Amino acid sequence: MKYLYDAGTAGSKKLLLLHGTGGDENSLVDIARFLDGGCAVLSFRGEVEEDGMNRFFKRNGLNQFDLASLEKETDNLYEEIKRISAEKNVPLSDWVLVGYSNGANIAAHLLLERQTPLTQGLFFHPMSLGVHEKQFELKDKRIWLSFGQGDPIVSPESFNELAEAFDSRGADLTIKQTRQGHQLTADEVNQARNWLHQLPM
Repeated sequence: MKYLYDAGTAGSKKLLLLHGTGGDENSLVDIARFLDGGCAVLSFRGEVEEDGMNRFFKRNGLNQFDLASLEKETDNLYEEIKRISAEKNVPLSDWVLVGYSNGANIAAHLLLERQTPLTQGLFFHPMSLGVHEKQFELKDKRIWLSFGQGDPIVSPESFNELAEAFDSRGADLTIKQTRQGHQLTADEVNQARNWLHQLPM
């Protein structure tokens, strides 16, 4: 799996970046630098290609997800995270997962469906993938979610289902709603930055 790594400066956050459909390992780097200027960055490129666009798992149409691909690619991504973290001597619990759209979806799925030392997630415009099988507690997780009320891709029902999946299992959940669509807004990125800097080091 192709990735970008920058060790950052001592004492800064460690951000693990997962792009949206059509992005790559460079897509969220500027956002990461805004969130924390000296942050360490580990940024992946999705290995699934759809009409020339990079994704983290297959789909069979808009919001029609290939669940076998989802599970396979979630496992592959997690193995890569563990491998690179060990190689770079970064504890898994130090990473803050930062995902947008498709990247946010696979990251949220990872935290919900795999027992992992990863505990922090900052997810822009995610949605439920309809897979909520595990029931282990998530009291160690701190999760920030954003949702655009005018989003043509993420429905309120799908977003609320994802939020409930985290909340019902005890995660420390923060939700930011905007009146915008699926695109990122300056306000939500600022809110994300404020939340990030309140996290314990």
